Amino acid sequence: MKDFLKKVCFLTISLFLFHCTMNKEDKVLLDKEQIVDSNFSKSFLENFNKNKNFSSSYNIFFSEEVDEKLISSFLKGIEFGFFSNQDSIKSKLSFIAFNEESECSTIKARGFNLVLVNDLNSEFYRKCKRRLSRNSLFTSINVDNEIEFIQIDEKSLLITEKIRDSRNNKSVLSLNNSSDYEQKIAAYFEINLSNERVRSLRNVLKEKINFSPRKRKDIDKIFIDASPKETKRIIPAIRYNLIFDADIFTYPKSIDVWNSELSLSELNKVEGFEYPVLLNRMNIFEKVIPEMDVNEKIAFSAGFDIFFFGAKIRSRSSNFSGLLGRYEIKENFLYSKPLKFSINPSGVKQG
Repeated sequence: MKDFLKKVCFLTISLFLFHCTMNKEDKVLLDKEQIVDSNFSKSFLENFNKNKNFSSSYNIFFSEEVDEKLISSFLKGIEFGFFSNQDSIKSKLSFIAFNEESECSTIKARGFNLVLVNDLNSEFYRKCKRRLSRNSLFTSINVDNEIEFIQIDEKSLLITEKIRDSRNNKSVLSLNNSSDYEQKIAAYFEINLSNERVRSLRNVLKEKINFSPRKRKDIDKIFIDASPKETKRIIPAIRYNLIFDADIFTYPKSIDVWNSELSLSELNKVEGFEYPVLLNRMNIFEKVIPEMDVNEKIAFSAGFDIFFFGAKIRSRSSNFSGLLGRYEIKENFLYSKPLKFSINPSGVKQG
């Protein structure tokens, strides 16, 4: 852990040097050809430029159970916010590691206390969630919100790279360890059977037959729960098999336009829930976020939101939105909620 705290000090110096090179031109949106939600981005940048309300001190307590790589990205987001505003750098930042077996009195610093735990099963959270002051909040990078899609029924298919059981009456197509997504999707929709029948007829009749492959008609909604790397294989595989009459929905962390090779036309008519940071590319973050994986981007964004908009979080504001969407607090735990989105040729609509 000592080595990790040394990294934190190095990170502070690095971000200070980065701040010295940042200028006004960094605070504009990318050009209109990029996939951006102008309403969200405009609102976010206005709040970014106008925010002058910061706590006098922030005490970030992080459990030793949390992955160090995610802590590093989380702290990087906090410190990016710290050096992004002349008013924010007047605040005092403290980073304190703690053991899950510690007493609740460990969290007794003055100012805004943020306690980062691994998940909701944290031993420290369970025993201390009702014993800390109002100035203290728990949060986690690993908590996945339960997303409620409408009209999930027996005509729904869940495509995933993960091994999981069917739920909510959905059929599940797992592409785990599959090298040929097109063939596996074709087999599920019985397109390959249609092709085989035509080949048999051609062999019997010895003449050319024009046809369009017939598909299963009992699936009208396809849900994708996969990493961006897999999603950018799954969606083209669906299009390749000419499956255009089924609506496509994605779960959070499935689309990342920072590293996506999918075109706007391929993403046309895709809907779902996603963290705003993964659907919006803003120049202000171009120098730090592109090389991160999805979980690191989420951790960075959580850190940025918690510091930069900490005054709103501390006051339990119900209208607060950040890089990770809308925030809410339940049982002294801070949750971020991805926003609903839809994509068409003109771009992304969120909220």
